[in-house]
Amino acid sequence: WGMQNYQGKLLAKNMGLKSKIMFKAANIAVKLFNIFSKYDCDLAEINPLILTQDGELIAADAHLELEQEALYRHKELEQLNIPIRKDSPRIPTEFEIEAEKIDKIDHRGVAGRVVEFDGDLGLLIGGGGASLTIFDAVRYHGGKAANYCEIGGNPTVKKVKELTKLILKKPGIKGLAVITNVLNNTRVDLVARGVILAMVELDINPSEYPVLFRSAGAYEEDGYKIIRKYGIKYLNRDYSIDQAAKTAVEMISNLK
Repeated sequence: WGMQNYQGKLLAKNMGLKSKIMFKAANIAVKLFNIFSKYDCDLAEINPLILTQDGELIAADAHLELEQEALYRHKELEQLNIPIRKDSPRIPTEFEIEAEKIDKIDHRGVAGRVVEFDGDLGLLIGGGGASLTIFDAVRYHGGKAANYCEIGGNPTVKKVKELTKLILKKPGIKGLAVITNVLNNTRVDLVARGVILAMVELDINPSEYPVLFRSAGAYEEDGYKIIRKYGIKYLNRDYSIDQAAKTAVEMISNLK
């Protein structure tokens, strides 16, 4: 039942871990998976998992989401007074329904929660809690977001493309900002390809349309090569996500 110790060790070994670190990581992986399975979790995450100079692995933060419909099977959790999530009474918009369909076309990567707003700046953002920081920064600098769309988990080019097309086709959109924190589980080049393909398929000239790209992480330089090739404005990781949000807002403001 669940993940066995040998499976945890194989997983850690395939990650390139060795010696004591491999056994410690394997132990954490087994326990995390078995908690996920035992308690009917929708999500069981340790992020970040820190390796200290002394060779210890420390869970600096963790997040669990329990399936509400399965709580009745876990009476032992009642003492934790876990609040029941209440779905929003607001009916999803066509934009939000379509985004959910796009998210389901492939199991790889997630679009997170997509919410439609009435602004003119389309957002494709990522980085866990950084997504909310980016969204707030846009508002702080006077911008009006057209949507909230968080990507992560290494979405495919197709998924990024379809999400980008959905955003760009939204009435009132004047520009697009692709801003993420440093992502260790999402390839920057795939995000770049998806954004470019979306614009090409919509017959939008990437070098002329107001787009800002600031994403850091795996295959970062490859992603920037693609962006530079098509003449899109980009900011590297030397620029904070707040600076990127401010630049995106100014980009839209200069059109007025």
